[in-house]
Amino acid sequence: MNKMNRKRMMVLLATGALTLASMNMTMVMAEDTEAATEVSTENSTEEAVGGDTAGVAMVADGDADTAVFAEDGTPVSKTVKAYELNFPSQDLYDFPYMGLQFSLPDTLKKQMDNSDVLMMTAEDWTSDMSGIKYAFVHWNKLTEEQKNEDVDLLGTGYEDWLKSIERIGTLGMYSTDVLDDLDNLTGCNEHKELGTSADGKFKYYLSINKDADADLTDEIGQIETTLTDMTEFDGSHSAFDEPSDSTNLGAENVGTFETTDIDGNTYTESVFSDYDLTLVNAFTTWCSPCVNEMPELEKLYQELKDQGVGVVGMVIDSVGADGTTDEEVVKKAQVLKEKTGVTYPLLLPDKGFLNGRIQGLQSFPESFFVDKDGNIVSDPIMGSNDLQGWKDAVMQKLDEVKANQ
Repeated sequence: MNKMNRKRMMVLLATGALTLASMNMTMVMAEDTEAATEVSTENSTEEAVGGDTAGVAMVADGDADTAVFAEDGTPVSKTVKAYELNFPSQDLYDFPYMGLQFSLPDTLKKQMDNSDVLMMTAEDWTSDMSGIKYAFVHWNKLTEEQKNEDVDLLGTGYEDWLKSIERIGTLGMYSTDVLDDLDNLTGCNEHKELGTSADGKFKYYLSINKDADADLTDEIGQIETTLTDMTEFDGSHSAFDEPSDSTNLGAENVGTFETTDIDGNTYTESVFSDYDLTLVNAFTTWCSPCVNEMPELEKLYQELKDQGVGVVGMVIDSVGADGTTDEEVVKKAQVLKEKTGVTYPLLLPDKGFLNGRIQGLQSFPESFFVDKDGNIVSDPIMGSNDLQGWKDAVMQKLDEVKANQ
């Protein structure tokens, strides 16, 4: 079976394996961005994990995920069901880069389990990607009809959909220069200050929408929070600056390694040798900006692979600190691969964590460039980006790499 974002705004896609059982699959190919032509129909029974992308969309009786591709194979729409965007309920949430831990009341967790409430996240970075302007978790109420809505992850589709559902509350951190815009940023109109970061640069708020369902906003008010030390972020340099002697990047080369991708295929350091420059994107399955930029990275790969540019994803949460593989995370990554349509490799961290380069990462996504000899040739690139932003960064670095060859 052929398988089938937006800058910084988070879409948290942490789902289990899905099954497409005995459904009529209609394949469509877009001749332009506004029209699609039906080309064939087939029956298929298959577990929806893994697979490749061949510019073909699948529609199962109007109910499965759909995508439409232009003639060059790039997607012009990509949808998921609204209920699949939910963050999984758990006993404790820990966001080190926000310096925040919290636990939810059982009633709210039950609402999330039923997808009556969606928990998602949002963040924004400074224009030079040197630091965070704000980051927060938000909760939203869904009607039964809204649970099964198709949400387009490309263009402004996600943001447009987000405006159509009811915001209940948010919990997050905000730099002091955006505090006057809390109502607009959070979609809420009542804010309880929880504290200030150790460096004094951020304020923490628990916010509710007083116009929303009173029972649900009461549950938001029962969230228990703990402020912790924020993961240190060095904002002294631009995300795309050359490495300097004062920058601690750890390893200068990814070294030799052997690992597998999420489908069990073996990879070594030779994955970098086919391209002059490879963008390594370290992400987790629970990180919404990571998920949201995957279609952008796929478009980047398709547009630039013939110019010597590769892309490799590293699924950081698929392997624990002891090297044990988390099979449930691998299944989630397989679902993400299908839903986002990526064809570049999604690798499990090897035992040496790329010579230590991807070990101990605390904020995601984090990316960096590797040349064909395995040399790490850039500072960390913090945060997500859109297609044009990545193209600008890649082409600048590619010119530098070729000039030094």
